[in-house]
Amino acid sequence: PYFDQQAAAATLAAHEMPVYFLDLETVQFAVPIWKGTRPYQQIPFQFSVHRLSRTGKIKHQPFLDLTGSDPSRAFAEALIAACGERGPIFVYNAAFETARIRELSDRFPRLASALLTLNERVVDLLPVARDHYYHPSQQGSWSIKAVLPALCPDLHYGDLDGVQDGGMAMQAYLEAIAPQTSLARKREIERQLLAYCALDTYAMVRLWAAFSGTNLKV
Repeated sequence: PYFDQQAAAATLAAHEMPVYFLDLETVQFAVPIWKGTRPYQQIPFQFSVHRLSRTGKIKHQPFLDLTGSDPSRAFAEALIAACGERGPIFVYNAAFETARIRELSDRFPRLASALLTLNERVVDLLPVARDHYYHPSQQGSWSIKAVLPALCPDLHYGDLDGVQDGGMAMQAYLEAIAPQTSLARKREIERQLLAYCALDTYAMVRLWAAFSGTNLKV
């Protein structure tokens, strides 16, 4: 195992609280079902935001649209509201989130300024992990699903019921919006999707705390 916690903390020291942690889930269609979208475009239908205040209080803000209508605009508006006006927005692999936010800004010009301002606040935790931490159990992977159980052994994606990764989230979403899916099953899928996405951002909270040397009030 290798962990240069001092260097990791120094890297994160420039980012003042409050801090936000963002993860989003997307769906793709070979043949678009919503106006204004293209084949295989990654359409965000869910996000999770954890906010850590200056006093150490953690607040969770989820968004999930299982109506079957295009979730894009509601997603964009909710994301802007959830991320506040200031503070770094931590993600894990920034290229993915920033690309989706940029695409939303192209689709909704009236929201473009606010969305692109979010992108300016994004900070990627992946390079922090890759540069300063490694455990053999990762087996060469810096996926958050490999790093999390190594650094925070009390948290495991395998403990989740149903949805445990992005591919499963996409399949669960497609099942949830299908007309033949029962209301009971749709509610079960909703619970699973919310739990999965929430773990993604809470995982980042825990990684950030370990890297920065912060004791969380949980």
